[in-house]
Amino acid sequence: MIRIGNVLPHDLAQIIDLQRANLRENISEATQQSQGFVVARYDVPFLERLYAAEPPLVAYDGDKVVGYCLPTPLTVAAASEFLQSTSEMIAGLTYKGKPMTDYRYCLMGQICVAEGYRGEGLFDKLYLAMREQLQGRYDLVVTEVSYRNARSMRAHQRMGYEIIHSYQHDEHWAVVVWDLTAM
Repeated sequence: MIRIGNVLPHDLAQIIDLQRANLRENISEATQQSQGFVVARYDVPFLERLYAAEPPLVAYDGDKVVGYCLPTPLTVAAASEFLQSTSEMIAGLTYKGKPMTDYRYCLMGQICVAEGYRGEGLFDKLYLAMREQLQGRYDLVVTEVSYRNARSMRAHQRMGYEIIHSYQHDEHWAVVVWDLTAM
């Protein structure tokens, strides 16, 4: 039976293991196209810092982490080179005609579901648990999704994320926003 909740501190390394198994550079192009991929690399010290500020949500199958969701406050994002550059770019954008800096928002540092557990609704369940955890403290959740990662783009749009910006870096990216106040 799968249960969704905050990660236990001794299981942070399992998030890293699942992340590594799904990093873009560690999987074939065919798998990237059909199953999606993650890009950011985190380490246990970063996750410990995140845990202290905003505990990651995970899907457990018994004691095994089979999915995770990393809501990341901007103060913690500053500890990651990848997220720091993302947060700097986002701070210059607008949403619904207002500067992003007028909103209380956090970043979605990453979401991932293990192979063999996809298609069972865990992505949605992780996001719904995150919304419950964040509601009242944040107005928005903001993340980036590669247009090439069609599975992730569809899943984010299904949850209600809106594209507010596109840019080209190593590939074509969309900045997407989930409005927690519209729920």
